[in-house]
Amino acid sequence: MTTLFSPMTKSIASFTLATVLIGLTLAPWPAAYAQQSEGKIITRSQLGAWALRYDESTPGLNCAIRFIPGKRNADSLAIFGPTAKAAYSALLFSGRNIPPTRSPKEIQLGLHLMGLPESTLKGVIMPKQADTKTYNLMIATSDIRKLLQSMRDSEEKLQLTIQREVIPETIVDIDYDGLDKARVAMLDCIAGRKPGGQDMDSALAEIRPLGKSTIRGSAYYKGGFLASKQYPPKGSEAVALIWMSKEFKAWYEEVKATKKAPEYIPENIAKHIMSTKILDDEGGFSFSRLPAGEYMLIASFTYNETISVPEVVGQTHVFAGNRHIGTQDHVVNWSYLIKEPTTFQKQVTIQSDGEVLDVALDKSQILCFFVCF
Repeated sequence: MTTLFSPMTKSIASFTLATVLIGLTLAPWPAAYAQQSEGKIITRSQLGAWALRYDESTPGLNCAIRFIPGKRNADSLAIFGPTAKAAYSALLFSGRNIPPTRSPKEIQLGLHLMGLPESTLKGVIMPKQADTKTYNLMIATSDIRKLLQSMRDSEEKLQLTIQREVIPETIVDIDYDGLDKARVAMLDCIAGRKPGGQDMDSALAEIRPLGKSTIRGSAYYKGGFLASKQYPPKGSEAVALIWMSKEFKAWYEEVKATKKAPEYIPENIAKHIMSTKILDDEGGFSFSRLPAGEYMLIASFTYNETISVPEVVGQTHVFAGNRHIGTQDHVVNWSYLIKEPTTFQKQVTIQSDGEVLDVALDKSQILCFFVCF
């Protein structure tokens, strides 16, 4: 039967340290599920983690496993079992290179697996879900058990391509491991047995200390006293939080002394960095389950700026007799809307466990905390 299907990469481009910290998500699965308690983490590695979702009220139905990659913005893979309305199972790939569509669109795919000849599949590109930047590609299968058994426990460079004139275009590119454990959990779930694994709270507790406090608020940019507020897009990961422990501060002082971005961020430091999605159209964000301590909030997004560009569209020449005495330019000011990046931060302190901090994370709170280049 043809198959269907740890240190993380630590090379970091030469950006400012603030950009590096915002962009890094060494173990993003706790951050992605930090606000949720349902489901379990089946296994995790430095490539990523397999998470299981299930509904205890419908044994054997509504089971799903998802591989959440450790690399930020990487393509992801989910496998869905039967539901009360659909007896088939499905693979769902999510990624930024999947072509956009406004309605479901059937497409012919090339499947590339290391060590195996290329094969072809049929898939359906799905419209983008609200508040996401990715499109989904679904491949339906009739038997979830056969699907799971056909897939290898790990894959390096699993690629799906579409034909673009002469040269194929890669629209999905995934590395994963740990399917051996995720497969067992999924088979238990669809058999109606209680699956193993860690609940989300326990998994998160292995990354950082947990508490009962919350930091919430709104992030926005305000270009002037009379200017309107501009917010990061809903659903974007525009706000990050750094737990300012003694360990992190000591590491930061070492970095600051070198005056250059580090080549990599070690795991014991990366666990201090969390991210969350913007919740609404007014820059709302929330970080929960935090212990007392010092924290640094960082916002990074683009805002709209209107610029005016003058253009000479004509001239009037003035003569007195045959003598030229002057020229008057006819100037039109064209207005353009451009995107400008902004990054700013604010330090806050949770005095006691259980406290709720409401924060306005705005451009006026700029502190030169990070190394500037």
